[in-house]
Amino acid sequence: MTNGRTPLYLTILVLLGLAAVVLWRQPYSADWPGSGYTLPARRYVQAALRQDSSALADLSASGAAVAWALAAARTPHRPLEAWARRAQAWVGRRHADTVEVFVFNASAEVCPDTAIRLRFVGAGEAAKVVQASSACFDER
Repeated sequence: MTNGRTPLYLTILVLLGLAAVVLWRQPYSADWPGSGYTLPARRYVQAALRQDSSALADLSASGAAVAWALAAARTPHRPLEAWARRAQAWVGRRHADTVEVFVFNASAEVCPDTAIRLRFVGAGEAAKVVQASSACFDER
């Protein structure tokens, strides 16, 4: 004997199965804006903090970016450490192969709501800093 509710139960079971597959596979998941530049930005800031001019030259596409990083690392009270620990990158304006990235620190103690503005050329692991600036360092 068949219950009249069997097709309803099967339909619900199939829909739950499909929902589970979609959640498991996440076909439309995307990266957070700027997450592709977080690692290159963090490497640049950490090299600046170490005052490693050789690493900065490898991570930069201009001498101005190296000079800015070394000057920022020499500021009193070492505010650059806040960006080296936990940095979040947000992508700004893009133009051809150049992108502006705003790197915020998670610390409210040092330069709150102030970003380091990095202009990258290239993308991913090959991205290099062309220009860097920040109101936190440029005012001093």
